[in-house]
Amino acid sequence: MGGVNWGCLFGIIIWRMWKNWNLRTFQGGGLLRDRNKTWIVGFTRYLGNCKVIDSELWGILDGLQITLDRSFRKVIIRTNNLEAVNLIHEGVREGSNSALITRIHLFLKLLSHWNLQHIPREENSITDRIVKLRRDREPGLRLVDKNYVMSFLNV
Repeated sequence: MGGVNWGCLFGIIIWRMWKNWNLRTFQGGGLLRDRNKTWIVGFTRYLGNCKVIDSELWGILDGLQITLDRSFRKVIIRTNNLEAVNLIHEGVREGSNSALITRIHLFLKLLSHWNLQHIPREENSITDRIVKLRRDREPGLRLVDKNYVMSFLNV
């Protein structure tokens, strides 16, 4: 039909769809709570164009940095991203070429105890909302106060 190489065109369209699905503008973030589940601090980071997994790993890395900065040495990391959990655990056993995974492992070595858990997405809804509240595209980490977040949420 009209000299169009449909196989090639289809391949390009599928590749563009995959690229657009896997490379988007993202923000990372998280929420630190104490052992009684009391809010300590929320945080967000604008990341720009990156993969979903990088956004998740940045959230874990930033959370560990804040944890260590506040002199906590025991931590439970909870994420709804199973791929992030697997990458971090595999890195513990086999090493990793990923700079984010390597940095996460360096921080984990500074803790006296850590546990990484995969949780259902529903249990991570506050963190997802914290990240979505960030509207600017300024690079860097931003700490988020509980009262600020609660003023936007009915939680």
